[in-house]
Amino acid sequence: MHATTMEVLSAILIAVVVGIAIVTDVRSRRIPNSLTFSALAAALVIRFAFQGWAGLGLAVLGATIAPLILFVLHFGRGIGMGDLKLAAAVGAFFGPAAAVIAMLASANLRGGVAKALPMQRGQLLWDFFGLFLVGVPFLKRKLATETPADAPSQVMTMPYGVAIGIGSLATLAG
Repeated sequence: MHATTMEVLSAILIAVVVGIAIVTDVRSRRIPNSLTFSALAAALVIRFAFQGWAGLGLAVLGATIAPLILFVLHFGRGIGMGDLKLAAAVGAFFGPAAAVIAMLASANLRGGVAKALPMQRGQLLWDFFGLFLVGVPFLKRKLATETPADAPSQVMTMPYGVAIGIGSLATLAG
C-alpha cells in the first residue's frame, strides 16, 4: 500500500517535532511552546488542506484524545504541560485512532522505565522490604533518617517527552 502525500508529510513532521522535543526535554526538562504550538498549527493546516473539514475534525479529535489519555492514565500527576501539548500536536498529526496507539505505547514505555530505574538504583529492593517494616517503627524511622533532608535528590527519571517521542516513532514504524 502506498502512503499518500499527507501521510508522508505528516510522518516527516512528526519525526522532526518529536526529535526536537526529545533533545530539548532531555537537556532542559522543557518542551518549548513554540515547538508544540507550531506543530499543532501545521497539523491542522495539513489535515485541512488535504482532507478538508473532515480532516480538520480528525485532527482536532486526535489533538483532544492524545493528551486526555495521558492525563487520565497519570491522574494529572507526573506529566507536565509541555508533555500534554506535545501529545496534542502529535495527536493532531496522527488523528484519533493512531493517537490512541501512540499514547498507549508512550505510557507503556514510560511505565517500563519507571519500574526499571528503581531496580537500577537498588531502590525497588528497599521499597519491597519496607513493606515488612511497617510493624517495626523504630527500624523504619532509622532508615528514613539516614538521608539528610537537605541532601540533593538522586531520583533518576526519564522526561515524558522522550516516551511520547519514542511511542510516536514506534507508531509511525508500525
